Amino acid sequence: MKEGRQVMNYYALANKRALTIIKGDTKRTRYGCDIGCPFRCLISKDGKTEGFKIKTFINKHTCEEAFFNARADAVTLAQFFKNKLQNNSKYKVKDMRGELENDLILNVCQSELKRAKRMALEKLDGSFIDDYNKLEAYAQELKQSNPGSDVLINISKDALAEGKRKFLRMYICFDALKKGWKSGLRPFIGLDGTFLKGIRKDVLLVALGQDSMSSFYPLACAIVDKETSNTWCWFIELLKGSLDLKDGAKVTFISDMQKGLIDAVVKVLPEAQHRYCVRHIESNWCRKWRSGQMRKLMWWCAWSSYVEEFKDQLNKLGKLSEDGARNLVKYPPKAWCRAYFDTQCKNMMVDNNFTESFNAWILEARAKPIIKMLEEIRVQVMRLLVKNEKKLKTWVTDFSPECMKLYIDYRAIAHSCKVEFNGDWGYEVSDREDRHTVNLKEKRCTCRIWDLSGIPCPHAIKALTHKKVNPITEIHWSYSKEAYMLTYKNKMQPVRGQKILKVDPSSAMLPRNVVKQLGRPKMKRNREPDEERKRKGEWSQSRKGTQMTCNNCGKSNHNVRSCYKEKCTENNAHSKKGKRPMSNNEHGYDVEGGIEAETGAEAVTQEFEPYGPNVEDEEDPPLRPMVICESELRAEKLKKRVVPTGARKIQFYGDHIGASVPINLPYSPIKTTWKGKEAVPAGHVQVQAKKKRFKMMGVKDRNPVVDDDLL
Repeated sequence: MKEGRQVMNYYALANKRALTIIKGDTKRTRYGCDIGCPFRCLISKDGKTEGFKIKTFINKHTCEEAFFNARADAVTLAQFFKNKLQNNSKYKVKDMRGELENDLILNVCQSELKRAKRMALEKLDGSFIDDYNKLEAYAQELKQSNPGSDVLINISKDALAEGKRKFLRMYICFDALKKGWKSGLRPFIGLDGTFLKGIRKDVLLVALGQDSMSSFYPLACAIVDKETSNTWCWFIELLKGSLDLKDGAKVTFISDMQKGLIDAVVKVLPEAQHRYCVRHIESNWCRKWRSGQMRKLMWWCAWSSYVEEFKDQLNKLGKLSEDGARNLVKYPPKAWCRAYFDTQCKNMMVDNNFTESFNAWILEARAKPIIKMLEEIRVQVMRLLVKNEKKLKTWVTDFSPECMKLYIDYRAIAHSCKVEFNGDWGYEVSDREDRHTVNLKEKRCTCRIWDLSGIPCPHAIKALTHKKVNPITEIHWSYSKEAYMLTYKNKMQPVRGQKILKVDPSSAMLPRNVVKQLGRPKMKRNREPDEERKRKGEWSQSRKGTQMTCNNCGKSNHNVRSCYKEKCTENNAHSKKGKRPMSNNEHGYDVEGGIEAETGAEAVTQEFEPYGPNVEDEEDPPLRPMVICESELRAEKLKKRVVPTGARKIQFYGDHIGASVPINLPYSPIKTTWKGKEAVPAGHVQVQAKKKRFKMMGVKDRNPVVDDDLL
């Protein structure tokens, strides 16, 4: 009878009829319509079987369609929206109400829809558990459809001791992605973790490469409970085996400054190079030093490609604030400044934005059950391989467009340099007051741009032109068509649907227990005050942390409506129209990268700065969106050149891989103090005490990869 009543509710909603129950009990239910409408339906117990049967059904209506329907109860609506809530747990009540009004011409109160959504999500908890029961069969299907792929599932040892099989971690690395990494990608890997938004609050760890078009290339992912030193060690250990990294001697990692991740890379891959994302250093450093001019100089310190340039920028920063400069070098410059980077990965990246792009790319998938999430990510990656391979047909040269863009800028700068030849392989190229040395045999330059990126720098281009060699032939192979084709040549194979999966009852498992936190669950991470502003392009939608500026008088901390000055006639005319007419003096960005700011009736032209106007008197000027990339900004700066003198000779630094250690910096890091005296952090004291205790006991440090809760 329950199923019969449910079917009649669906009938009433689909046909927009307000049915009523004339008579109903456990054995029979009779439905009717408005007075005078001939519609009748009788559901009663079947005498021959134990089921129920529709014995009378007169499907004829003379009534009007109903906008309010009593048959739209919470149970029926929960079943109606089940699939949509399963695919998107953030499906809003107002969207549910709008869909009912548009598709079924039905009005349902908000409280009823909230009750229906809550019931649907409670039922979906069972489907989430069902996905974990199928997880082992799904992993086996991935291995069969994509031979050579690494798929690993760990279960909890403690739960197994209690006679239960409970999910702990999962790792996936497809064979096609491993081959693409080994064939054509540079040895540069970005690591990051992002939280999942489903019922089970897990964390997704990802490892990404970067192709010659500056696009991310997924390598491996893992689902863990938390971002800790143990989970990162486990993930990097498996990544080491999948990509054959050995001791990491030829690999460079970039990540944020999470302590567990840094320790894991050092322990598992001791010979690997590790860079820190400057964006995360900026968010920490700028909590105290928020001046736009200081922020700009901090980024120029990170972009400095040789030691002398880094010291010059650090001295400029120290003139504004000595404590700010000392606080900046507290973060080890060898991990975030290009002047001390290794040259083996042929990548000058100082930020980890391409991993953040991947996390945003899979945003919708992160809210789904575990198998549906992994399937959507797999399909997205499969499409990405095909899409990027098609881009190869649009290349007009033998090297990537991103590479050629930089090469053209460097070639334009090379015209203003002066070159001297020593008769062998050495060239002295004067650039402003600096005199750089270029060694064509070793393909090195003291500015290190050629060494870092693999693209000839302006000094190398000047030397190659003097030797009558085409500089394009000296671009690194990883930017070529061949490398790009080998990267995307291998394809991921299709996987059969979940209905084909052979689920063994003995392989069923449960998800981890979720400890419910107090308050409403958070769906978004905490952001820094200035993070809501996009670094490239238009303003973002969020205005958190934005300094309010009046369009009438140009002063801060109030707007036009609360301005005490008499409003200008011109501004009033523009505000009535709703849009100010564009002109040569309009507030915005010109083609050459300048900024024209209009204050009242006077228009003042300001020089473009990457993170704010060059106003030293203003402590915290309003930030501007960065509309050009760093390479274009550097090229624009270097084009404004003076006559090269070569008064300062730049030396070679670094070992055989180009990495070096900062020495003789103009400022030393600020040490930890307590009540004006030098102090040691408590964490360092605990680590030293632990090492001393192990040494006294004669016990070596435990293997960080081993987890007591892992089987």
